[in-house]
Amino acid sequence: MATHHIRTSFWIALISFVAPGVALSATPAFDCAKADSSAEKAICASDMLAELDVELDRLYRLALNDSALGADRQAELKAMQRGWIKGRDACWTSDLPMETCVANAYAMRIHEIREGYAASRGADDQGVSLGPVAFDCPDLNAGLSAVFINAETPLVTLKWLENAIVLPAVPDASGARYESDIWVDGPAMLWTKGDEAMFTPPGGPEMICQLDDIG
Repeated sequence: MATHHIRTSFWIALISFVAPGVALSATPAFDCAKADSSAEKAICASDMLAELDVELDRLYRLALNDSALGADRQAELKAMQRGWIKGRDACWTSDLPMETCVANAYAMRIHEIREGYAASRGADDQGVSLGPVAFDCPDLNAGLSAVFINAETPLVTLKWLENAIVLPAVPDASGARYESDIWVDGPAMLWTKGDEAMFTPPGGPEMICQLDDIG
C-alpha cells in the first residue's frame, strides 16, 4: 500500500512536471558579467541553460552543506565539481550544438549528484528535478535509472550499465515521451505512463519496463 502511494504521488508530480508552462526569464547562479568561457556565455544567453545552472547549483549546495558529509567526501565533491566545470567548458570542441552539449552536461551532472548524495533530494519542492527513479527492463538485463528535469524543455537522463544518455521531451497525446536521434548508435526513446514505460536504447529494440523504485 505504501509503495502504491509513493508511485501515485510520483506520477502526479511527473505529470505536472511535463505539462506545458510559461517560459520565464532565468538568471544563472554565477555572475554573467564575469562569464569567460563560450559555455558560460551560452548559459547567460539561454533561459533553459540558466535554469539548469540554478538547479545544479541548488543540488550541489544541498549536498555540500550536508552535516553528515565527512571531510573526505566533501573534498571529493568539490574536486568532481571543478572537473565537471572543465568538461562543460570544453563543449566548444563538441560536434553537437553548444546549447545541446551544455544542456546534456548539466543533465548528467544533476543525475550524478541526485544519485550520489541523498541530501540533494531533500527539498524537491524548491527545484525542477525528480529522481532517481528505477525501472525494471527485463530485456535490458540491467536496471534503468532515470532523473526527470523540468527545464524550459523537459529532459530525462537515463543510466544503465556503463551507458548514459539525455533525451528531451516531445509532444505526445498520452503519457510523457522523450526522444533524440543524436546518439552514435541510433535514436533512443522513453515513454512513460502509470507504472509502465517503453524504452528504446540507442539503435536497440523497443522494450517494456516497469516502475521499480523511487530514490
